Amino acid sequence: MRSKSMHDHAFIALEKFLKPFHRAYINIYEKMTLEEFQMVPINENSKVIHIGCGPIPNTLIILAKNIPANYTGIDKNKEAVEMAREMVKKYSLDVKIEYGDALTYPINGYDVIIVSYGVEPYEKVFDRIKKDMKENAFVVYRKQWDFLDFIYKKGLPSGFKIMAQHKRRDLIKSYLLKKV
Repeated sequence: MRSKSMHDHAFIALEKFLKPFHRAYINIYEKMTLEEFQMVPINENSKVIHIGCGPIPNTLIILAKNIPANYTGIDKNKEAVEMAREMVKKYSLDVKIEYGDALTYPINGYDVIIVSYGVEPYEKVFDRIKKDMKENAFVVYRKQWDFLDFIYKKGLPSGFKIMAQHKRRDLIKSYLLKKV
């Protein structure tokens, strides 16, 4: 848990450094994110939540700029939430950013639940999602490419079936999941 906290602080420090370059940072990920989300059924009536949106919520910014829907991002780091709110405001987007923990934040009304790579405690988060998500909702789960499983020791969460998958160029593999 301590190493996870150190990782989170290092990531926030990196994104603070990148903050002045946020447009370039988001532009780098735009094509990759839009390709990734072609597998996800999002429309203007969809409610989408991103668990672990981070201080530069590039996924939400990219999606909100390109696909009309109702977007919410949560993070359990208050500093990340404040930075994320600033970023969304700079883009004049209607994206709600809130302080929230994946283990307690209400998720039962969402059509799409995006789970960031690195959200912990992994097993408890997915048990909670499985228990409380809408029956017809989709989960987008990001993890490292399979060849890195021996290092990170994270496979696929149990109780879900894979509907689609996408390999991003940044060594992240996205899965579109449905509850079994």
